Amino acid sequence: MTATKLQRTKGWIINDALRQYIAREEQKLRMLEETQEAIADIEAQRVVSGEEVMKWLETWGTAVETIAPKI
Repeated sequence: MTATKLQRTKGWIINDALRQYIAREEQKLRMLEETQEAIADIEAQRVVSGEEVMKWLETWGTAVETIAPKI
């Protein structure tokens, strides 16, 4: 039995499984909220193009390093 192998009680095993399940569900909710926020930003055109970001990144570590693009 798992409880015996882990030298834990059955109650500890159940509580640990429940804690892990709750943590996964909370992470799913956070990811959903972040996705909804990102979609709202896209719809409101609060984005920077990938091309602008790449141009900025190409200046990193050079004598002409630029500031990050702004929305």
